[in-house]
Amino acid sequence: SLTGEKGGGPVKPGLPVADLTSGLWVAIGILAMLSGREKTGRGAHLDFSMLDGQVSLLTLAAARYFALGEVPARLGTEHPGRVPSATFRCKDGKFAHLTASDQHWEPLCRVLDLGEWGSGFGSNELRVEKRNEIMQKLTEIISRIDREKLLQMRDEAEVPIGPVNDVAEILSDPHVRARGLVGSFDYPGVGE
Repeated sequence: SLTGEKGGGPVKPGLPVADLTSGLWVAIGILAMLSGREKTGRGAHLDFSMLDGQVSLLTLAAARYFALGEVPARLGTEHPGRVPSATFRCKDGKFAHLTASDQHWEPLCRVLDLGEWGSGFGSNELRVEKRNEIMQKLTEIISRIDREKLLQMRDEAEVPIGPVNDVAEILSDPHVRARGLVGSFDYPGVGE
């Protein structure tokens, strides 16, 4: 119920989140059991379901439910408690995700030439209250800037903005390559 565009229906995540994270939780459980056996000499039984894993990932949504009685609505890429924190379409059709806490807001407004908005909406509390107005203005401005230029502006302002890469972009990214996350090898009878 959390995933999807504001006002739209739920959507399936792009990856099998339940399968992938359940494997991680099980591996963590096994490591904890091995550590316990090392200390106590006793074994243990691991009982875990994919449902357990998904409920454990509710973190912020569950906290908002317990603290505020709020059943979070779908917000697309927006954050329920921080404005702005969302993905924006740039002039070249590519996307970038921007997150601006209070310390980033004025520098962001400065590089986007938003004048008085920097001081006028200086607190996150006020920005959350004026979410629709702020998101509309940022969407309008960012839609006139190519993503690469927006990322350069981020560097000038020291505001957390990052590209939303497609699979080809991320697999050829210099940082991904430098980290050795993608490589090639020769396979007999197939080649590279």
